[in-house]
Amino acid sequence: MDLKLVDCFLRVVEAGSINKAAVDMEITQPALSRRLNALEHDLGIQLLVREARGVKLTEAGTLLYNGARPLLRQAELLRDELGREARTQVSIGLPFSMHRLVTAPFAAAEIPSRSAVSLRIYEGFIHHLREWQHQGLVDVAIMDFEEGSSPLHDQTPLVCEPLLLVGPVDAGLHPDRPASAEKLGACKLILPGRPNLVRKSVDAYLKRHGQKFRRAADAETLQLCLSLVKDGLGYTVMPYCAMHDFPQMSELSATPIKGLTITWSLYVSQARRHSAGVRSTALSLQRMMLGLVERGEWPLAQAVAASPAGAATRRG
Repeated sequence: MDLKLVDCFLRVVEAGSINKAAVDMEITQPALSRRLNALEHDLGIQLLVREARGVKLTEAGTLLYNGARPLLRQAELLRDELGREARTQVSIGLPFSMHRLVTAPFAAAEIPSRSAVSLRIYEGFIHHLREWQHQGLVDVAIMDFEEGSSPLHDQTPLVCEPLLLVGPVDAGLHPDRPASAEKLGACKLILPGRPNLVRKSVDAYLKRHGQKFRRAADAETLQLCLSLVKDGLGYTVMPYCAMHDFPQMSELSATPIKGLTITWSLYVSQARRHSAGVRSTALSLQRMMLGLVERGEWPLAQAVAASPAGAATRRG
């Protein structure tokens, strides 16, 4: 199977039509159609249904589309290992919640200083990052601590921080007066829906303490959650790193929730850990996160021992 043809197939699916993809790829529509035909001929099965308004995936096309990204990623890595590329590519996965505190500053510091490394940075919710990691798309990731070992990656717990109950400024929440489970249970909450990590943690925490989840609304972005809370429509729950440098922070108040914490761990792909670029990138990310804690730039967070025992505080 010619991976260049597979890449053409992906570009067409993502564009929604052969014409749009051809314009984006700066080739003619007939030339792109010939490449798609060649791929279908090679595989012996139809992948796309050509319609007046674009293309539609067949069942086989859907199967190829879902599996092609990891396939192309592995091909890139193989080329890298064989020395056909002058630069080592390292893919990093970081949660949306760390965008301002970790991700943007890390990228700004690393990109200019790494002429031998090409960084690819993914952002997503934790369940997205875990899926991408299992697919082999991500070499280094920051995710919540997960019990048990995996043959796919090495895990190093780094930073533990409490989850915060966040309300409008007139709610009077204060960091020195942690919220109880009863307080959390009395709040109407604005959170992303399952399988979001924080939503699942809050659900489990309330259940353990005999409380019920009171829903104000489901909001699928951190920015929207904070904006709705600022407008007095309810409360939300998130770690400090998600609130860092929020433009309207003065219109919010927040306090830790007793016994509800999250431990951020560094994950490194075992298949790629021998790469000097992967090792150095993982070490730089680790140093940056621990440095934020040591300098007091990550309020309420604590560095933890690099062992599962050090991360046992996640559930409180």
